[in-house]
Amino acid sequence: MADTEQIWDFSGLRAMFLNGTLKRSPEVSNTEGLIEVSASLMRRHGVEVEVLRAIDHDIATGVYPDMTEHGWATEGRRSPATRTASSTAP
Repeated sequence: MADTEQIWDFSGLRAMFLNGTLKRSPEVSNTEGLIEVSASLMRRHGVEVEVLRAIDHDIATGVYPDMTEHGWATEGRRSPATRTASSTAP
């Protein structure tokens, strides 16, 4: 099977995992352990992987690109929405 795995090359692809744990960093997150199983497989095949632990960020929830226009105090520094939008750009 190891020979078969070597033919897969997904260089140039990026993936973002959103970790919904309730534990702030640097506490151990069992969710992150599960994410790491998939993330390591993706990295082995050339995918650039980012893991974002939501609880560690000031994330305004909603459906608009700028939630400060809809009552939120801040959008947070470089929100996940901005990161995912830039990930899909050619």
